[in-house]
Amino acid sequence: MTTNDTTTTTRRRTGLKIVGALSVVGAAVAVAGLGTFGQFTDTTSPVNSQVDAGVVSVDVSSPAGAAVPFSGGMMLAGDSRSALVDLVNNGTTRLSALTLTSTATSSSVLDQDKVNGLQLTVDSCSVAWTTGAGAPYCTGTVTSYLTQPIIMSNAPLNSSPALAPMTFDHLKLTATLPTSATADAFQAASSNLSFVFTGSQRAGGPR
Repeated sequence: MTTNDTTTTTRRRTGLKIVGALSVVGAAVAVAGLGTFGQFTDTTSPVNSQVDAGVVSVDVSSPAGAAVPFSGGMMLAGDSRSALVDLVNNGTTRLSALTLTSTATSSSVLDQDKVNGLQLTVDSCSVAWTTGAGAPYCTGTVTSYLTQPIIMSNAPLNSSPALAPMTFDHLKLTATLPTSATADAFQAASSNLSFVFTGSQRAGGPR
C-alpha cells in the first residue's frame, strides 16, 4: 500500500477594517415671547469608530522526528501505520468546529471496503507525542476523536484544543488493515489518500 498525505491549509477571511462615522443632532427648540421667535440647533462632531474582522485560519505540520505519514512499506492484514500531525489554529478567533475529510485520489479495495478495508483512528495527546524505535506514545492525556473507515466527510474533532486561537492539537492518525482483509481480495492493492482539516468560524452575534 502506498499513501500520499496532502496537508491543506484552510484559510478564510483576512483582516477587514470598517470605519464608520456617527453624528448626533440636537433637537430643535422653539421659543416664543414678546413677539419674537427663536430656533436653536446643535450638532456634534463625527465620532469615528473602527471594527476589525478576525482571521479564521488552520494549518497542519509534521512534528520534528515524525516519520513520513503511513510509511513502513507494504501492509499485511493486522498491520497498522501511524502519522503525527500538529493541527494549529493560527488565526485570531475561536472556531466553532474542526473537521477531517479524507478522500482517495487513487482508489482500490483498501478504501472501498468499509468493513475489511483500511480503518482510521485519530487520537490527540495533551503534550507532544513521544517518538522512538516503537510506535509513538503519549506521556500526557489521550483523547480519542474517532475510529471509522478511512474515507470520511467532515468527521468532527470535538473539543479539540485547536478550537481556541493560537493553539495546537497534537494528533496521531493510525491506519489499520483489519485481520479480516483476505489475501485474494487485497493483495497488491494500492490507494492514494488525501486528508483535509477544516476550521469553521463561530456564529456572529452582538459583542
